[in-house]
Amino acid sequence: MEGGATLADSLLDDLDDLSDGDDPEEEESKPAAKDDDDMNVEEKTAISMPQRKRLLDSPSLQQHLKVIQKSQLLLPSSTKDERDDEHQLIVTSNKFLASLLEELAKAHGVVCDIYKPKFSELEELLPNFIQYKNAVRVIWNEMDIAKVQEALIDVLNSNQIITLSVAGSTTSGRPLTDDELQQLEEAVVYMEDILQTQQQLTQFVESRMESLAPSVCALVGPSTAAKLIGLAGGLAELSKIPSCNLQVLGQVKHNSASRAGLSSLSTRPHQGVLAECDMVQRCPKAMQKKVLKTVAAKLALVARCDFVNVDAGRTRSAAAGKKFREEIETKINQWGEPDKAPVLKALPKPDLTIKKRRGGKRMRRLKERYEETAMMKQANTRAFGAMAGEYGDDSMGKSMGLLDTAEATGVGSIRKTTEKRKMRQANTKNSRKRQAQMSAIAAQGKGGTSGMASSMTFSTVQGMELVNPDANKERVREANKKWFSDHAGFQSALPKRK
Repeated sequence: MEGGATLADSLLDDLDDLSDGDDPEEEESKPAAKDDDDMNVEEKTAISMPQRKRLLDSPSLQQHLKVIQKSQLLLPSSTKDERDDEHQLIVTSNKFLASLLEELAKAHGVVCDIYKPKFSELEELLPNFIQYKNAVRVIWNEMDIAKVQEALIDVLNSNQIITLSVAGSTTSGRPLTDDELQQLEEAVVYMEDILQTQQQLTQFVESRMESLAPSVCALVGPSTAAKLIGLAGGLAELSKIPSCNLQVLGQVKHNSASRAGLSSLSTRPHQGVLAECDMVQRCPKAMQKKVLKTVAAKLALVARCDFVNVDAGRTRSAAAGKKFREEIETKINQWGEPDKAPVLKALPKPDLTIKKRRGGKRMRRLKERYEETAMMKQANTRAFGAMAGEYGDDSMGKSMGLLDTAEATGVGSIRKTTEKRKMRQANTKNSRKRQAQMSAIAAQGKGGTSGMASSMTFSTVQGMELVNPDANKERVREANKKWFSDHAGFQSALPKRK
């Protein structure tokens, strides 16, 4: 018993020693873990930009920029190999332009996150990346926007400045700390570097665009062509886009005015970069949508022409683009012409000779149907020297004519003529059908029962007697039972022999 108790006591003592030894370590480790978490959060907010892999630091992009700088100093390519190398440079530049656009959106998101404690409403009021960056540069850490309104005039319009002033007076933001201002400076500088790199690549693509896609440049211009190819990701990708999607490529659905609740007329939800070409901009506003559809349809064709020439290694020509541009300009001129005024025809020369009138039996019958009656002839004839009223219809000449006189209203003054005339009857399908219906109705009237018929009879014995009209029917039914009854069986209709 003692040995068993000693073993149990020793086990409990060992467990107590373990629990006592673990408590101080846990108490020291928990605050340390908490401190580590706080440190990670602080480091994450403090170095949010450097932690992310930046596109501008990519070796491939830096090498590509160096090659572009060297190629801009050289003359345009003359041999086929040089043209192929230049084409590869343009294609690579377009791919980098698309990547830089995504990188700019990410950098803009970082700037918004850093600046949100200061002015959270600014992101909604200025959705444009460049305008947002310029506004942040001007406002910076100033709480009173009225003090920087003069500087904002250089980067924003008056409506946007008023909107920012109203929103800034009601915002619940706080001034940024020194660390946050340093992060903001780095993020804004990074956005500016991205924009500068974009501009450098775009200038190179524009300068070489006439050699890559001459027909597209001839149609919409090198600047617009470079933007379209950059957004599409290359000439091959641009040639696969249908014309309906080319109209809205690079569209802007919202801007600062629409986000602020102001007029959204400045937005172009159904127009993209193609609407910036010179042919569309030179047209009246009412005609721009129609011209944009026409230009997009021709752009889809010339992009395929250029891509086929590049892919096949043939000589690139701008003939297709120039031809389509001339056609579109001709159509624009035709659409802009005013509508032709209606031609005022002169009256025909009066013919004073008596014209021959058509005669014959047919025309005489036609005239008889519309000739004037004797009563209307007298009503339309004015009595000479007769007294007329001074007021009302009499003074305006609207009277009954000779019908108002005693001579005309006397007995026998108006007589009905008894001349026999053959009235013309129409011989059409409807008239024949109507005549057949009238004949059928007349036949029914002749063979039908008179309306004076009655079931009352008069006899000399009983006087008035009520007759059963169904008695005759019953008599016929009884006679038929002899031959057609179900129980009569077969009987011969011949007379019986005696």
